[in-house]
Order: sequence, then C-alpha cells, then structure tokens
Amino acid sequence: MDNKQMLLVDCCSGSGFELELSEATTTRGLVSFRGKFQEAEAINKNKRMYPYDVLNDNLGRLEEAVTERRLVGELDHPTDSIIHFAEASHVVTKLWWDGNILMGEGEILNTPNGKILKALIEDGVKVGISSRGVGNGKVNEDGILVIGESYKLITFDAVADPSTFAAFQEKVVTKSKKENVEPSPAQKRLDSNHNDATNVKNEASSIDMVNKEALIACLGGFVKSQTQKLKTRIG
Repeated sequence: MDNKQMLLVDCCSGSGFELELSEATTTRGLVSFRGKFQEAEAINKNKRMYPYDVLNDNLGRLEEAVTERRLVGELDHPTDSIIHFAEASHVVTKLWWDGNILMGEGEILNTPNGKILKALIEDGVKVGISSRGVGNGKVNEDGILVIGESYKLITFDAVADPSTFAAFQEKVVTKSKKENVEPSPAQKRLDSNHNDATNVKNEASSIDMVNKEALIACLGGFVKSQTQKLKTRIG
C-alpha cells in the first residue's frame, strides 16, 4: 500500500449526483436538496472503490460536524483539502445509509456561490455532488484503486461532473410566499351570504336615493303650483 496521502476527489466524465430541488420548508428559509451522495463497494468513474467500513467510519467522525452545521461544501472542488468559507455554497445537514448508498441532505446558503448554485439549478443546469477527501489505497488486479483505512472524508462539493454513478439529487424549494388556498364549503357559503347582504344593502341605498329624488321633485312642483295660484289672486 502506498503511504502517500492524496487529495481524492471524484469528478470525471459522465453522469453522477445531480442536485434537484423539491418542495420542503426549512426553518432558515433556505433552499434545500437531498439524494445520493456516495456509494460503497462500487467502482466509480475514477476507477476507485470505497469500502463500506471506510465510509462508515468517516460518517461517524463527521456526525458532530453535521449536527453543528459545520460540514460546508464549495462550488467546484478546490485544489486542496481545506474548507474555504469564502467559497462556501451549501451546508450538509444530514447523512445516512440506505443499504450501500450514502444518502444526504443539505441547504444552499445565501452566499455568492450559493446564489450561483441555486441559479444554475433553477435554470436547468445539471449540478452534481461529489466527495472530497484525503488518503491512499491499493490498486487491485483489475486496476481499481481500493481506498484504505487512512481515508479522511472532508466534505461534499457541488460540481459539474461528479464521478459516482446515478447520484443526482432531489430539489427542495422553500415556500416563502402565501399560497392561494381553496376555501372550504362553509367559507364559500359565508362569502356568498356576505356578498348577498352587500348587494341588498347597495340596492336599498339605490332605492332610497330614487325615493328621495322623487319626493324632492314632487315637492318642488307642488310649491311652484301654489306660488302661481297666490300670484293670480293678488294680481
């Protein structure tokens, strides 16, 4: 086994983990995502294979960072193993196993790179998720690099070309605006009664107005007639 520690990132040609956003609400009003993050015991497009035990040990090691919202990822893999907050685009909020599939959830941050990531996804650009770590391994007889126990998973970055097959994410968009809700039958009846009452009131007001105008016209004619009679008698 080679003892040299290598930066191991998985982003080669072909399909991979695609980030999609689907309906959900986050307490911080952020856009979230979920889906396949990694796969154990499978050969990826970089011709690497991560044993289940190796990934599972890293899952336990990162549990506290996930809980404390410290597992931040970047937009594209950097050239080193350091997490750069200035380049952060998302934070991983949950990791769990589904058989040999490592599932995950995360939230897209309101950072410059996070806004770029969100815009790319909303515009239909295929964006993937890809692991970044350091370690070494041993090439087997089939030319596959089997990652060893020294492997240290650092984070998951958003990339254009991830390496693990069939790992594109599901979109989770926070609803921030009040939706149009279909009123209940009772509410419809209440609204109908209110509208009817309003119409009756308006109609009554119109009738009152007509009656007042008619009364004024009649009184005006009566006064004019009596005035003319009085002038005739005097004259």
